[in-house]
Amino acid sequence: MNALKISQNLYLIDLEQKVKGFRNFIGSWVYIGDYTFLVDVGPSATVEELVKSLRNLGIKRLDYVLLTHIHLDHAGGIGELTEHFPEAKVVCHERAVQHLVKPQNLWESTKKTLGDIAVVYGEMRPVSEKKIIPSFEFQIDGIEAINTPGHAVHHVSYTCDRYLFAGEAGGVFHSLKNEIYQRPATPPKFYLEEAIESIDRLLNLGKKQMCFGHFGIHKDSKEILERHRKQLFLWKEVITDQVKRSSKDGDLVENCISELLAEDNSFASFNHLDDDIKERERYFIKNSIKGYIGYINYINNL
Repeated sequence: MNALKISQNLYLIDLEQKVKGFRNFIGSWVYIGDYTFLVDVGPSATVEELVKSLRNLGIKRLDYVLLTHIHLDHAGGIGELTEHFPEAKVVCHERAVQHLVKPQNLWESTKKTLGDIAVVYGEMRPVSEKKIIPSFEFQIDGIEAINTPGHAVHHVSYTCDRYLFAGEAGGVFHSLKNEIYQRPATPPKFYLEEAIESIDRLLNLGKKQMCFGHFGIHKDSKEILERHRKQLFLWKEVITDQVKRSSKDGDLVENCISELLAEDNSFASFNHLDDDIKERERYFIKNSIKGYIGYINYINNL
């Protein structure tokens, strides 16, 4: 498991899964400073390797684990992680607390949504409620929690020092040699207005280095968030047009993909990804488009 050194106090641990293409995709951020903390822990399947990486970095104690949200690829290993670091406090959105304490319903719904991928990620173990701090109660000098629904109602971003840990509030990011691949992370149920409000909250923080949940870092949060903001509106325009044409043009989702690749330069960088990563991305691209289709049908029925 790779621990990528970003700076003297920041590392990104690549939590590669045993699924084709699931590399450079799921990460846990490690910050070492006045407080030592993780941002997200990944699935339970890779917790043991995550712990080894932390030990190799000389980390014997964690003050906090900051969860951006409780989807299994970000928080599935939290129960096991806190067994290794029992002193760590877990920070999450207040709506996520009940699912960390009693994760069975989350596990069942995730299996229905992700199928075999959920099984590879592994089942979440419960966390003691005594270890959990709802993000609205989290008051620590130097760390700020910001509610950023859009990707999920229980999504929280965090700032510390010059870094913005944005989870999936800025979509999915992949840095290529001379370009950037970026796509919306908009699974059902998706509401565009909430996603835009979340981005605007993060833009108001000023320029930071933006740390993505999927996957990597960009030096200018304002630049990449403004790009993503425009992308979200472009996807609405393109997918709305395809929804109107859908009765004539066959496979709606595939037609959306073709048009988006033609219209969205950031998304068109998909064509330069490695083949195994393309295969992985196609699954999640379809899910993001389905989120938009659900949203468009919702506003059409108002």
